[in-house]
Amino acid sequence: MTSGGSVPPPRRRYPLNVPRSEPTSRHLPDTVTHVLPLGLGFGIGVMWLVFTHGVLPIYLPLATAAGLWLGVQIATRLAGGIAERYTTRVGATTPHQPDYSRAQALASQGHYRDAIGAYEIAAAEAGGDPQPYLAIARICRDALGDPEEAAAWFRRARRDGHLDRGQELLIAQELVELYRAKLGDPRRAIPELARIVQLAPGTPSATAAADELAALQERVRAEDGRDGG
Repeated sequence: MTSGGSVPPPRRRYPLNVPRSEPTSRHLPDTVTHVLPLGLGFGIGVMWLVFTHGVLPIYLPLATAAGLWLGVQIATRLAGGIAERYTTRVGATTPHQPDYSRAQALASQGHYRDAIGAYEIAAAEAGGDPQPYLAIARICRDALGDPEEAAAWFRRARRDGHLDRGQELLIAQELVELYRAKLGDPRRAIPELARIVQLAPGTPSATAAADELAALQERVRAEDGRDGG
């Protein structure tokens, strides 16, 4: 953790250990249990007709068509089984679900520094999930009473997390509240208010942010004018 509001540097990255699914194939068993016995039975039946009745010329077109159909079925099923085996082995992995239970348990027990460390490890494994960064920011703000560090972690969530529009809006609102109420530095809230207006146009949140932004900008101009005079 750093002081002075700087963005905390990323900790050591831990390698992911995601289990891979075992290759499976449904097509090969179907071929063995259904298509091949059908083909063998048909061949035996044709041979019996040839040797007992000499009727091969009559059934020759039917036998040819059935043989072609059987070959297509076997080739299709075998190709499907090979393709499924290849894609499962090479490209498919079991989705990794982030687990923050240990960090949450530590925070609930009051072990806030240990919880922050656990969240940092989870963040390295989560691949851009902003939730651990947001959790650390709220621990710093609410439990440790360090709003500057909280603001740094909110900015870290924006920098390193994969955010949707709702999460971007939430972080901007959290930062506005920190700068205005906790840090007593409303000037720093100006870019965050502008971000809210941009992210949520036409909403009550954007209207309120626009009004506060205009008031803050006027206040800053007035203060700068007095300082310059």
